[in-house]
Amino acid sequence: MVIIDNEMANNRMRIAIAGSGGLAQIVAHEISKTVHPFIILSRQVQPDLETHGYQVAVVNYDDQDDLRFNLRGIDIVISTVSGNPQINLIDAAAHSRVQRFIPAEYKDKLGGRPTNDPSDRGRAASIERLRHWAHHPRHRMQYTVFGCGVFYERFAPGGLASMGISTSTALGYQGSYLMNMETNTAEIVEYNTMGQALSVSMTSVNDVARFLAAALYLDQRIWPIEFRMQGDRKTVTEIVQYAEAIKGQPFATTIIAAPELAANIQEAAYYQDSARVGRLQELSATEERRYDFSQVNLNSLVNIQPVSFWDWLRTHWVPQ
Repeated sequence: MVIIDNEMANNRMRIAIAGSGGLAQIVAHEISKTVHPFIILSRQVQPDLETHGYQVAVVNYDDQDDLRFNLRGIDIVISTVSGNPQINLIDAAAHSRVQRFIPAEYKDKLGGRPTNDPSDRGRAASIERLRHWAHHPRHRMQYTVFGCGVFYERFAPGGLASMGISTSTALGYQGSYLMNMETNTAEIVEYNTMGQALSVSMTSVNDVARFLAAALYLDQRIWPIEFRMQGDRKTVTEIVQYAEAIKGQPFATTIIAAPELAANIQEAAYYQDSARVGRLQELSATEERRYDFSQVNLNSLVNIQPVSFWDWLRTHWVPQ
């Protein structure tokens, strides 16, 4: 069932997309199909985006006055930047009377995040800042997190970085999560400490943008603090089996027992193998079910049919 705010469907909301990387460009492409005008906030000029007819404003994320100037009249901010730039953007948005902020928090669930998350990168501080403004007496600004689980594109040739996403971290590159489709190798944790099979919620980047654009037509009065969407949900074992079937051969798979994850992370850190530390920390998050959405609340509200993991994987990797 689709709940549409008729007033919102007829009225245009002015949107600011913070960032100009791969995810921001895909979101911009989908929003360009709607009635809502938008502006892209970028650290640098983006002539390629301007050739698409997109309005681009060059901003300094360390300059509150500059941010507030460019956020005048904006109703919704969709962020794809993280860390201090996002925190500064949140403050500027609240002072500019932005109605709602969508942070760059697309991967895991809000609940269940550890206090000292090694992959935090300012995320906890951003959420805390949003909570502050959501209850501010003078500059109240609502926020909604769009959780999608793991991007399918982590398994794409070249990984997320091939799409200009997560290029500043090792997690953006091929083989950073569960398996490397190019080398037919996998490093996984199959069961949690209770012996239960682990599942992963996943969505393609393109579908995330479609879900987000479709949600703009929903009555914002029903928007929760967290929207969860899902393209597919598979066990870790099934994910590797799908890859093996498409590649036409078994993978060289290393299985790490859940109780051994911490020791493996410590060992990798001791040898200063930062790439392996990152991969193992992702396995730890998987074991904690941070990427497993047993309940989603956005799929049923919008008319989006996401691509399945099998169909996506099959189109990106030619059988050998």
